[in-house]
Amino acid sequence: MPHHEPSEISDSESKYSRRFALGAAFWSGLAAVRGWCGAKPVEAAVSHPEHVTPQTRAAIERGLRWLASRQVTDGGFGRRGSYARNVGVCALAGTAFLSHRGMTGRYRPSIQACIRYLTSRAQNDGLIVEADIKTHAPLYGHGFATLFLGQVFGESFDPQVRHVLKAATQLILNLQDEQGAWCYTSDPEDADVSITTCQMLALFSARQAGIGVPRSAIDHSVAFLRRAQNPDGGFRYRLSDPPESLFPRSAAAVVALTCAGLQDEEVVQRGRDYLRQPHPPLELSPGQLAEYHFYGRFYATHAAWQAGKSEWDRWYPTVRDELLAQQSPEGAWHDANIGDEYATAMALIVLQFPYRNVPLLAMR
Repeated sequence: MPHHEPSEISDSESKYSRRFALGAAFWSGLAAVRGWCGAKPVEAAVSHPEHVTPQTRAAIERGLRWLASRQVTDGGFGRRGSYARNVGVCALAGTAFLSHRGMTGRYRPSIQACIRYLTSRAQNDGLIVEADIKTHAPLYGHGFATLFLGQVFGESFDPQVRHVLKAATQLILNLQDEQGAWCYTSDPEDADVSITTCQMLALFSARQAGIGVPRSAIDHSVAFLRRAQNPDGGFRYRLSDPPESLFPRSAAAVVALTCAGLQDEEVVQRGRDYLRQPHPPLELSPGQLAEYHFYGRFYATHAAWQAGKSEWDRWYPTVRDELLAQQSPEGAWHDANIGDEYATAMALIVLQFPYRNVPLLAMR
């Protein structure tokens, strides 16, 4: 596997570099303004974006309260099950809290606890993982943890966060294979679109935080995703698989390619055309959501935001109403596989997209 030494990228090198340099400067300035305004902004003074109804705001508040109540003393989430104490779930929960009011809102203590948990789980090689817990594909958790730390570093400037973030980013770069992808094992045939898009977003987040990411690594991963696109515009799981598209991973690929600066290229336009087609969820059993439901909604919402107002006006009200109907009276969303903390975090990130409090998710 190639070893990438991180290096700074000049502003003239690519759209990717320019967009992320400007984004980092903007969000650093916003963090400073938030600091000048004090640690406790007046909640009533916050304007609510289009499509965020009173019912949506109430659902968000219930969901955030429930999620905060599930955080344990050390900052992690989950008390039982295979995904209990998973760093990816913690990172997504932290992102849900960050989506509310950034680092200065009422959930700041919950965000700080997430940061402590994730930095304390960083291993000597840079991998962020709960060493005592065996979960499937730990690189997923590592990717989401890296993404979250990249977003909070821009507002906290904590040197410990930067140390962990830099090592975590270098590990991702080291694990990129010859195809430009990432995989569960050392077998190159194991590289897939889903885990590759997760690592790409982690690299974009690190780049926003000022961590060096070689353009060559991004170009290499973009080439892999190009090869994975099917004739219908969607994306297959692995290059060696039949050309079968699936909505969730196709949405993830469109998001990653757009973040890489390809928003005006055919590969993204064909991907967006595929996402606009009807894709009814495949129910597993009566009353149970389709597998990857929340994963797919998260990435599809990000893709719709990137596509602009017309697509956003079409997508967000639909997914908003769907999620509101799925919320429990206690404020949670349910996922039988990964857990309710994961499902609730994902749903809250989706519903709070319009507030633009997470820099990576706010950029178009």
